[in-house]
Formats: sequence, C-alpha cells, structure tokens
Amino acid sequence: MSEPLLAGGIDAALVARAQQGETVAFEVLVVKYQRRVAATIGRFVRDDSITEELTQEVFLSAFLALPTYRPDGNFAAWLFTIARNAARSYLRSAQNRQDDRPIPGLDDAGGDEKFGSAPSPEEEAMANQLFERIDTEVAALPEAQRRALLMREVDGLDYKTIAAALGQPLNTVKSHIFRARDAIADRVRPLLAPTRDRRW
Repeated sequence: MSEPLLAGGIDAALVARAQQGETVAFEVLVVKYQRRVAATIGRFVRDDSITEELTQEVFLSAFLALPTYRPDGNFAAWLFTIARNAARSYLRSAQNRQDDRPIPGLDDAGGDEKFGSAPSPEEEAMANQLFERIDTEVAALPEAQRRALLMREVDGLDYKTIAAALGQPLNTVKSHIFRARDAIADRVRPLLAPTRDRRW
C-alpha cells in the first residue's frame, strides 16, 4: 500500500483514508501536525494548558468536519485556518476580550503559512515508520480480510462491488473490512502512544 500512500501526496492519501472511516489515518495526521498546530495557537495564547486544550479542540473539529473537506484541497492550510479560528474565538470570548479590535497577526491572511511547511526529519521518519508498519500489518492479515480491505482502500470499490467480485455476502465483506481495520489500528496504535492520552 506504500505506492497509493505516497503517489498523490501523503496528506491527501491520509485524508482519503480517514474519510472512509480509517481512524488510524487521522491519527497519523495528528502526529504530523499536532506540534505545529500548538505552535500556531501558542503564538497568541500565552498559556500552555489553554493551548493544549485548544489544540485538542482543533483536531476534534477537523475530524468532525472531514466529510465536508474537499479532496483537492490543501489539508495543512485548512487545518491551520481552524487553528487560527480557535485562537480567535478564545481571545475574543467575553472573559478574555471586551472589544472587537483586531488581534495582531491573527487576522492577517496567510499569517501562519510558515507552520504549514514541510515536516521535520523526525516527523518524516515517524510518518514513514507508520506507513511501513501499516503495510506490514496489511500483509499479515488473513487472505479474505486483506483482499477485501485492499479492494476498498486502494481500489476505492464500494461494498457491493467487492462482494460481487469476491463472491461473498455483503455483510461478510463488511465484516472482513471492519475486522481488518480494527486489527491494524490495534497493532499500529502503540506507535501513536504520545497522542493516545489526548482528546485531540
């Protein structure tokens, strides 16, 4: 599965997987961007605990909004827009801001673009390790689960088409894919340990 992951851009591939219900794919995006989202918010919110809470809210908002995200969009720009909006809302809340004066930097278009730059070597290595682990776990799946999962995730086929191609009942195919995703998530999750104790 490495080729489909890398061919169209790492973010686009991960977002596509997350939109199809693959939670691990979104967790990889959390790993990749969590530090930079926190840095974006931290430029304006000078409280580490509040910054952490807002960072978690940003990823929760992004996760809930995934169904409306355009596949041809720029995920990083979209995510940092959510981050800026979260910081703006906090700073303008009744207990923190009593007027409508502009917040320097926060209301300027493109103010946080530098945080959307290429990932650090450490983040790139972490992402590659995750991709390799996912590929390894896919290869280790039972044949029926692996075939169904690849037809769904790589070929993009719907459940009915997969069921017809494999000559299996629709519910059986759905079960194969669910079990495959669940198994991979359980085995890959230890690599995401730094984020597991957070709500995103």
